[in-house]
Amino acid sequence: MLDNERDAYYDTHTWHSEQAVVDLRGIERAAGITDAAWDAISLLVDEYERHIDHNEKLRRYYDGNVVVGDYGVTANIKNDQTCHWPEKAVNDWAERINLERFTLPEDLDEELLRDVVERNNLVDNYNQHVPVKGLYGCMAATVNRRRDGHALIRFHGADTFTALPSPDFTDGVVAMGMAIARREYTPWSRHVMVPTIVNLHMPYNVGEFRQIADGEWVYSDGPMREELPTLFVFAHRRVGTVAPFGRTRITKFVRTLTDDAIRCMFHMQVSGAFYSMAKLWATGLTDEQFDSMMADKDKFQLARMLLLTANEETDRDPNVGQLSGNSPQPFIDELRSLAMQFSGATGVPVSSLGIIQDNPSSAEAIASGREDICLIAQRDIAADKQTLQRVMRAAFAIEQGVTTDELAGTGYDEVQAQFSDPILHTLSERSDWALKVNSMREGFGPTDVAARHMGISDAELEELKAEELRIMGEQMVAQMFSTPQMTDETDEEDEDDGSAPVAG
Repeated sequence: MLDNERDAYYDTHTWHSEQAVVDLRGIERAAGITDAAWDAISLLVDEYERHIDHNEKLRRYYDGNVVVGDYGVTANIKNDQTCHWPEKAVNDWAERINLERFTLPEDLDEELLRDVVERNNLVDNYNQHVPVKGLYGCMAATVNRRRDGHALIRFHGADTFTALPSPDFTDGVVAMGMAIARREYTPWSRHVMVPTIVNLHMPYNVGEFRQIADGEWVYSDGPMREELPTLFVFAHRRVGTVAPFGRTRITKFVRTLTDDAIRCMFHMQVSGAFYSMAKLWATGLTDEQFDSMMADKDKFQLARMLLLTANEETDRDPNVGQLSGNSPQPFIDELRSLAMQFSGATGVPVSSLGIIQDNPSSAEAIASGREDICLIAQRDIAADKQTLQRVMRAAFAIEQGVTTDELAGTGYDEVQAQFSDPILHTLSERSDWALKVNSMREGFGPTDVAARHMGISDAELEELKAEELRIMGEQMVAQMFSTPQMTDETDEEDEDDGSAPVAG
């Protein structure tokens, strides 16, 4: 894209996703590139560019910027209808997936785990990228070694990474991958962010491409001891060898229903405009009357009285009538039908799409309506736990200067990711569950698990434990000083009573 074309583009588009402006020109000609890196980056750039148009289409649907080609009617009415159902298809599912923390076996010091998680803001970054996974069908995590020797974990959507699946179809393992590690405003790109660092993940190597000028790249090799590439893919709705990197939630069927919904709402808008402004018709007018009415349509349309004289040429009075407007009910029924089809395809409840049922739903009906999307979220959680475990193993291996194979048996390879239950989504649902379990299993209430389900954070839980210890200590001290003490006089009286002879 030339500079003047780019300026014109941004003048007409006040907002546009910067991820869409990715220019990798010249990366295959990077100075210092090896033969293996050239083969890999050529394949990956072609794979990345093959998905650009499709990813851009998915973003338009997710952002609600869809333009439908044919509305089936011609009306002089501004068409500004939008539909955010695709966003609901992604976000309603993503909100059910919430990573809470990582845990290690009890006999291990969690300082290393806490350091890796906090330095990379791992929990929050994963949760932020879950919607990206639903949008594109996949996301990825890369594990690199920083200059200070610590592990650096980044998450990527399909707009900043691409990969080729493992040749032996191992889930979550890639043959090679490319990830855009940094985008910057540069002197040659003006007000557009362009990729300046691209990492190439291959077996035993993490290479780095650095853009130093427009289309000019420099490559540096990064040998490592890991056999598998340190780029890990999280896939949504993975289907074996058919879709090894998953499928988007904004499927073709979802996009078709969204287009139909936009058409329906535009037809409803046209019908509403026709209904609100009654349409009059008149025959038998003189030329002067016809010209007068055409010159000021709104005046004759809205005036209380319409006065017309007889046509002298025909000697007949003009005929005036009114066309009745259509009821909006057929469009409402059509939109409801589309919403039900959309709900069946995505698992999003109809009520979340803005369709209100005639009769209020019970709590059981609401829970049943969300069961499908919760089951989908549970399957993603089960798969993501395994992928996050591989990510953490690679990070621990970097921190300790070993390979993931050498990490086996140390306990750090048993790291676990803990997610909240997608079915127990709200605080009231979790609290109700904790109370019911406590009534059936005595002793569950005082546990940390119950406290977390009641909405108490880990920091608040530590403060609560410290406060409980303080109160317990004060009670022990108070009890110690409030216990009655035996006096010497009482002891002597007891001895006399016990040793005195009994009179005969």
